[in-house]
Amino acid sequence: MRLSIIICLLLLAGFVSAQQSNSEDYLEYGAINAQSKRYIDLTIGNPKSEKIYVLRVEHSPEVTYRLTSDAIPPDSSAQIRIQVNPTKKGTFNYILKLYMSDQANPVIYRLTGNVTEELPDDNYLTKCPDFNAVPAKSAETSELTIIIIDKATEKPLSKTIVSIIHNGQPSGTWFTGKLGLFKEKFPPGFFYFLVTKDGYLTKEAGVYVGPKISEITIPLSKDPSYRPPLVAPVPEPEEIAVAEQLPAEEAREVLNQQMTRESVDTTTKKVMPELVSIPVENFDESYFKDVNVVFVLDISSSMKMGEKMNLMKYSLNQLVEKLRPQDKMGLVTYASSAEVFQASTSGDHKDELKKSIADLKPIGMTAGGKGIKLGYKEVMKNYDPAKTNMVIVITDGAFNKDSDDYQKTVQKYAKDGVVFSIVGIQTREKDAKLMEEAAQFGNGRFVEIQKLTDAHANLTQEIRIAAFKGMKK
Repeated sequence: MRLSIIICLLLLAGFVSAQQSNSEDYLEYGAINAQSKRYIDLTIGNPKSEKIYVLRVEHSPEVTYRLTSDAIPPDSSAQIRIQVNPTKKGTFNYILKLYMSDQANPVIYRLTGNVTEELPDDNYLTKCPDFNAVPAKSAETSELTIIIIDKATEKPLSKTIVSIIHNGQPSGTWFTGKLGLFKEKFPPGFFYFLVTKDGYLTKEAGVYVGPKISEITIPLSKDPSYRPPLVAPVPEPEEIAVAEQLPAEEAREVLNQQMTRESVDTTTKKVMPELVSIPVENFDESYFKDVNVVFVLDISSSMKMGEKMNLMKYSLNQLVEKLRPQDKMGLVTYASSAEVFQASTSGDHKDELKKSIADLKPIGMTAGGKGIKLGYKEVMKNYDPAKTNMVIVITDGAFNKDSDDYQKTVQKYAKDGVVFSIVGIQTREKDAKLMEEAAQFGNGRFVEIQKLTDAHANLTQEIRIAAFKGMKK
């Protein structure tokens, strides 16, 4: 059965953050109908030197699960498949507790979502599918029709610009004709759509594209503050019916213009009037110190929800574009354990850095404290008091698992001038406050990224703030 999707709101508002101080993770199942897959697969890693065990799993009656194994050897992993079996329409909120032999307290998963229609009362609803029974994911592309309409009139909108982001990288920009649509083949995966048109509010929407989806309709709302130009426009040639895909170089310029439209709300906070006066694309060494930065990246299972990984990857790629040959950037990842994912690399090796960013995948649970300590170890390998030395955590929630003493680590290196900042990806208000307090220990800032326009500029701006020398004398 082929499906179409009508995007009524910014989908990023439908996803919730994960880690909380009580080791509670949120698994968001989204909108569920009769055709929906109702399970989520999680990986349980074992970074320890001895075997660990899944002791027991407690869950709500409407939840079933499967394990690939209840014994996990050292430096290995197992998978747990968690399926929800809702019995009625509306929102649901279930609990699953995972008891591990190496942890005193259970990991708590809160399973949330919304059933949009009555589900058939068949046996398959209560049976969690076996891992071996699931066919391998298809990498084949399928044709998708993207339609842009006026939200009030539901009429197609021509002369609309649609940019698509996939895996943190631009995947093309289209200019619609009078039919207000275009068709393109896409592989399965999560895609981010950024849609702009004069007189309308910019729309961001994250959508999972699969073989069952053939059509996506994106409605735009009129911008109440828009005032048409007083000067009569020059007559344009007859409008074409089909859409036009822009060449790569022009697409990059148009995407930058889309990101800076005044009709896009952003959480960027303007600070330091002197810095605001310098164009955002300026990262000249006469204004900014050399940078030695290591990112500590949350790749726990909650980061696979919605567009979180896309936002993180896109923001990192935007920074890579700004790096100079003398700058260094490294990546440390943390989930069930922490590891150096990309050793500190000079800014002139952009392709190498972008490849590592593209290879990031969410897996396992959260070990934020270990990640922070390893991040400082890496940044100190290239420490130079004349440079801006930074450790930046990027996460979607609090990083409290095994991190009770991270404050001591942060304060210790703050004495040497190492700045500690935190980037929150679609964090809840409660977690954001904790992150603001944590950043203060390292003389840094909390940077919020809620949507694509934030990812385009906020992380780069944080680096510019930390590295700013001041105005020329």
